[in-house]
Amino acid sequence: MKKLAAMLLTFVGTVIFAACGGARTDSNEQPKVRTDQPVSARQEQAAETPESPENGTLVIYFSRTGNTGKIAGYLTEIAGADSFAIEAAVPYTDDDIRYQDDNCRANREQNDKSVRPAIADPVPSLDRYDTVFLGYPIWWGEEPRIIDTFLESYDLSGKTVIPFCTSGSSGIGTSEKNISELVTVGNLLKGKRFPADAAKSDVKEWYDTLPLKERNEDMKLKISVGGTELTASLAGTAAAGELAEKLKSGPVTVTLNEYGGFEKVGKLPWALTKTDESVVTEAGDIMLYQGNQMTIFYNSNSWSYTKLGHIDSMSGKELEKLFGEGNITVTLSY
Repeated sequence: MKKLAAMLLTFVGTVIFAACGGARTDSNEQPKVRTDQPVSARQEQAAETPESPENGTLVIYFSRTGNTGKIAGYLTEIAGADSFAIEAAVPYTDDDIRYQDDNCRANREQNDKSVRPAIADPVPSLDRYDTVFLGYPIWWGEEPRIIDTFLESYDLSGKTVIPFCTSGSSGIGTSEKNISELVTVGNLLKGKRFPADAAKSDVKEWYDTLPLKERNEDMKLKISVGGTELTASLAGTAAAGELAEKLKSGPVTVTLNEYGGFEKVGKLPWALTKTDESVVTEAGDIMLYQGNQMTIFYNSNSWSYTKLGHIDSMSGKELEKLFGEGNITVTLSY
């Protein structure tokens, strides 16, 4: 996952914490990268992002070998979230997590609850988020000590924290107890353990049981295209919340240009908070590009975007037929 930009704006929102799967079996993942060339309009630099506080979602994770990183990726896509990878200032090697060796680094750390491994590039602020999904691998029955470093670095007293973990067999209960005793959390919800081979559908099934889903479903974007009215579920990102706030002042008309045979893209009248991730889009996805352009996909492609939402109940073929060839004009309202 790409790291969040070094300068994060302060606002209330939603955080999802995740960390890598079982320390003994994880494997590293590389973000997907778009290879096509952007249209000339995309050479423009986005205007400065606004400073108004809005709600958003963050997936934050430590992933030594990839298992929890995979789950975090699924959550990021499902929730339309921001994400951040926790990385150790001194990276863990394979020898460091060789549990058969009583003197390996992880054994020494897990046996000493006072150890706090340094984080390479800490998140500057969590003020913009209000709900936290905390994920980690289970190391020797507990969360890795670097997760404790993270927890003690931020004020979680006003946030909802939802843990999740990956492991070969150990449960999440001990780590949940540790978290509750280590720091003050506004609302610590029961977490979820995933095996290393958990599928996206398994993650979505769990996500759909969470209280925050009910809140997100109330946020509907209305899109008028050539007399057809569409609705879209807004993502949990800061940009999506800002878009909703902007549209409360009245509808906005945007011209979208055809690009690449898979999307329509056009400039918004204002900039929104950009927290880009390398993603593979699906038909119906609505994305923010360069902070001030909106893209609606009717086919798939990969690039770095901030998710705004997803059009409800429309297939790619239906959207392609509705949009037609060339440029279109859409009216957005909320």
